[in-house]
Amino acid sequence: MNGIDRISQRILDDAQVEAARIIEEAEQRARSIKDRKIKEAEKKNQKLHEENLARAQERKRRMLSAAELEMKKEVLAAKQQMIDEAMEKAKQAIMDIPRDEYRRVISKMLLESAQGYEEVIFSAADEERLDQSLIHQVNQELKEQGKRGELRLSAERGQFDGGFILRSGGMEINNTFGAILRMSRNHLEARLAEILFGKEG
Repeated sequence: MNGIDRISQRILDDAQVEAARIIEEAEQRARSIKDRKIKEAEKKNQKLHEENLARAQERKRRMLSAAELEMKKEVLAAKQQMIDEAMEKAKQAIMDIPRDEYRRVISKMLLESAQGYEEVIFSAADEERLDQSLIHQVNQELKEQGKRGELRLSAERGQFDGGFILRSGGMEINNTFGAILRMSRNHLEARLAEILFGKEG
């Protein structure tokens, strides 16, 4: 092999070595890039999975929370309905007691609330049970208590369920059963809830 051939061969050999080195480096870079991309993809997939899982869990939590709230509202509405019905039945039970007992109840209420000079308005529903004779009786008892005993029965009959209204000098005291129940509602609701549903209400 002459000198030119040897130089040519050396160049070729060096070129092959350099080419091999370049190829190896390129392959290493490619593998490195591939590995990095795989890791990035895995990390991204994991992140997406975690985000999806978190979103799914959050959706589940919100759904459960909404369902629980709806259930509480339904239970509260049912309890409120039962309390309303119990209070209405209590009012009706008073209205349904025998005439003499009912007159005693109204008489006691008048003695406790009247000063002795008011106009008394009874319910139209009580026209057969509450009349001038009851007013006369209460006036006698008021006098025995040292009060004036000058209650007057109004010709007007109120559109309410039981009880009475005291009127004096343009002022009215509402002692109808409906008003008494409304004023006592918070206390009555608490007691009824305890009776109906136990202490947890």
